[in-house]
Amino acid sequence: MNSLFSLVPAERGPIVNIREQGLSSLEITLSITGYRPLVKTGDSVSKAQKVANDPEGKMPSVHSSVSGIVTDIKNDFISIREKGERVADPLEFDMRNAGGMLESLRDGGINIRPLKQGATLIINAIPKEAGLDGHRFLIEEFNDIMLEGLACLNNALSPKACALALPKGMDWTLSGCVGHEIDPVYPNGLNAMVVKAVTGKEMPPDVCVINAATLYRIGRTLHGRRAVTDIMVKVGSTLFLTPVGTQVGLLVKMAGFGISNHDRVILDGPLSGEAVYTLRHGVGPETQGVSVVAAGPEPTIMDSPCVGCGECVIRCPARIQPNMISRHAEFGLFENTLNYSIAACFECGLCTYWCTAQRPVLQYIRLAKKELSKKPILEDLRK
Repeated sequence: MNSLFSLVPAERGPIVNIREQGLSSLEITLSITGYRPLVKTGDSVSKAQKVANDPEGKMPSVHSSVSGIVTDIKNDFISIREKGERVADPLEFDMRNAGGMLESLRDGGINIRPLKQGATLIINAIPKEAGLDGHRFLIEEFNDIMLEGLACLNNALSPKACALALPKGMDWTLSGCVGHEIDPVYPNGLNAMVVKAVTGKEMPPDVCVINAATLYRIGRTLHGRRAVTDIMVKVGSTLFLTPVGTQVGLLVKMAGFGISNHDRVILDGPLSGEAVYTLRHGVGPETQGVSVVAAGPEPTIMDSPCVGCGECVIRCPARIQPNMISRHAEFGLFENTLNYSIAACFECGLCTYWCTAQRPVLQYIRLAKKELSKKPILEDLRK
């Protein structure tokens, strides 16, 4: 099997705890695009303190993962240098009703938008891409914490059924969840593919999916009464336990990578991840890995016209026409992409991988989705 497409979890190795590596101080970078900062430059902040929130109250709040001093605030980032050992006061969780419980989780940094009342709940424990298997450690070592998170979701959502999607051959279990083994080949670990494998239906409205790492974060948030500040991030073959916001430059260096000109550093995997434009970019709370794509004599993608070979259409698991969507998006005809079912795209990246002309097909699709989300056209694109 092509290693790029294999989702078989690797054997567990040692965990590298960033905080135990003798660093004199750590500078984190938190993404706050579209958020409202709650602190200003020079402020002292505590570990797990809320530093930014969504003015519309839809997205999870942003919390500092270290105790320190705010060194810089931009439209998209907050930088904090570690200093001291202050810890924020415990969070208050409204356990009186389902809505209050979910809002408490959102305020604690959990994205609750995928969750639905009375739906089938699927816990996705399949690696998103090859190598992004850090949740293996979570589900094997912190099963009790994950069960605490599952109990919370059962109380808040009253799901009609719970399922655990796991790679074929793994013996992972979660009490109360029916196990579904899925062939560990990309893109079978993406949520849309998992839903189809578990339910036999495509995009059913009565199903919601969260990954195993999110379930862990829910359980840990409830257990510790504070926002989760440390996450598991896989870089190459090294699994790091590191604060949210740790800069990717530090992680790739500690993993043994040397970055040269025109190399690409990507949050998550090379097929569906997103490249960062600076090594100061921090990992987010839902980041599962950091990938490095070395530069070659030929660019990985080029600004070239579509040759109409149809390879992206043949490879598309959503059975849409990425070629036509990218053509319209390329020339700013974003609303035209609605005629080609752009909302059905779950951004697996296979269109770009197999493109004969090496066009940035997925990037054009993401551009179109972003532009459409600014208009009251398609609510699904803003989820």
